[in-house]
Amino acid sequence: MYQALEIGATGMRAQQTQIDTIAHNVANVNTAGFRRAVVSFAEVSAALAGNPSADLLQAARSQLLARNAGAMANVSMSSDVGEMKQTGVALDVAIDGTGFLEVVRADGTPAYTRAGALQVNAEGLLATADGSPLAARIAMPPDATAIRIAADGRVFAAVDDTAEMEVGQLELVSFSNLDGLLAAGDNQYVAAPQAGEARAGIPGTEGLGTIRQGYLESSNVQLIDELVSLMLAQRAFEMNSKIVQAADQMMAITNGLVR
Repeated sequence: MYQALEIGATGMRAQQTQIDTIAHNVANVNTAGFRRAVVSFAEVSAALAGNPSADLLQAARSQLLARNAGAMANVSMSSDVGEMKQTGVALDVAIDGTGFLEVVRADGTPAYTRAGALQVNAEGLLATADGSPLAARIAMPPDATAIRIAADGRVFAAVDDTAEMEVGQLELVSFSNLDGLLAAGDNQYVAAPQAGEARAGIPGTEGLGTIRQGYLESSNVQLIDELVSLMLAQRAFEMNSKIVQAADQMMAITNGLVR
């Protein structure tokens, strides 16, 4: 009966992870460049794959304890591309395809984002909305009257009526394992070792996406899908809570018999 309590609690923890993740996705449904988090579950039977003769309960317990303090759930980032919405703003860029913009955080460490609402920060560098400069450190002329960003990431600026000049090159970064990217706030991600080596390249080459000026990528969260998943998670949570309640009642009956 103690094992029944443990199994029920494990299921509740896993479904709570699912509910919390859905809430985070829904809260960012209007955040440009946001990638929804996806919760995946592992089968208890997977614990027996390497040792079919092992005791089911003990193998399941070991598997549960090895995963997030008993929650058999893994949170990863969706790779689906969001809808491209035209804004007409010169410094808005969307990545049409794979890849991330690399930025430098306040502590000097790199981070990665698809939120392309760029601006010129106090240092005159192209930066994201929170002021983090792009790793390419593209300096914009303070008196620029026109800015053009090509599909291959080249950035041009014109001053007054003079011909435009190239002022920098945007690069995109890709990873072999997107599950290794961890949310760091401000719609940015940091790379854990399991993400693999960061590979930088020119947009439109090496399988990377292209740059679309005057567009922003919408969040890839589908509200209806999230609400359906929320209802299923709530029902699963209730079912696991009933297992805990049933085990508690059985323990109470057993204690009564002993007395």
